[in-house]
Amino acid sequence: MKLTLTLIILCIAVFLLEIFSFPLFGITTDQFFNEFGFSLENMLSKPWVLLTSIFMHGDITHLLSNIIILFFFGATLEEEIRWKKTLLIFMLAAFAGQFASILYYAPDVISIGASAGIFGLIGTGIILTPFSFKFPNPIPLGIMGIAYAFYNIIGFFSGPSEISYIAHFGGLLLGLGFGFHYKGLKNGLGIVVLLSMIFIVLLIAIPILLKLFFS
Repeated sequence: MKLTLTLIILCIAVFLLEIFSFPLFGITTDQFFNEFGFSLENMLSKPWVLLTSIFMHGDITHLLSNIIILFFFGATLEEEIRWKKTLLIFMLAAFAGQFASILYYAPDVISIGASAGIFGLIGTGIILTPFSFKFPNPIPLGIMGIAYAFYNIIGFFSGPSEISYIAHFGGLLLGLGFGFHYKGLKNGLGIVVLLSMIFIVLLIAIPILLKLFFS
């Protein structure tokens, strides 16, 4: 849990620095993003953006959505595989997301956020802790992870967006790779298929049950 809480505190601290950068240092939010956000151009001239961009967020919604999912998956994986491996997955997934962004976006497009690293934890969690619960979340982490993966696919094919879905894919694939390494490819794929089938059944069944209940 200590690693997960540390990552959450870092995200919050950097977000507060973004907010107060203008009154404290005379730096606008856009200038802050341009200085510390990730892009191919920035990476070549300011290599520290490989790290700084991971803990930056665009707004409070972006921050809260990330730290909530980070808490559920990060804390659970910490208990399962300990903090060093959890941190390794998070950081490598974040870097994988940045690499995917380089391949997809123009060299000057800025990317920020911990999402790719978190998707790495999601990918690993889907396979290693598919039916684990983390209070107060009542949904098995594997089902939640599959839901996020489906959401990412739909978002990517829905057209242009400010969200870097391609970076999410990079992190997710790296996380799944770790999961396959731990569980074996056959077992890992079996878990992914099973969870996907459960998720699809729930998508179909829940609206029908709600209609019957409220009709």
